[in-house]
Amino acid sequence: MNGRLIDTNILVYAYDASEKEKFFCARKIILSIWSKGYGYTTVQNLTEFFVVVTKKIEFPIKTSEALAIIHDILHSDKWQVLDRDMYTIERAIALVERYNIHLWDALIAQVMLDNDISIILTENTKDFKKITTISAEKAFS
Repeated sequence: MNGRLIDTNILVYAYDASEKEKFFCARKIILSIWSKGYGYTTVQNLTEFFVVVTKKIEFPIKTSEALAIIHDILHSDKWQVLDRDMYTIERAIALVERYNIHLWDALIAQVMLDNDISIILTENTKDFKKITTISAEKAFS
């Protein structure tokens, strides 16, 4: 597949203006996807996004607004939302064991591997960089 997986933190920063520099960088990334396409994310990323933007940021957004953002991504031809299958967890646990990473990151990584996506754009490169078949690109300096 052509494109990069957009991690939860990039989605969150694109809708949370409390950290201006990260907001503008993330917004540029997301707007580029809305314009050109090739945006990949996972169901897990969208559920994490919902929890963070409605409960954990300094100025939470309304549930209805978060739902509208998720709906737009789910129904857009610019985004592809990937999900795990019933065997993904077994393969993800193997990643946990092999690379000593968190299960939640391993699940995202395994969905990427299952869908031939080798690049993740994230703020959290530490764990993803341990997986030799994935390239973790830092979105912000």
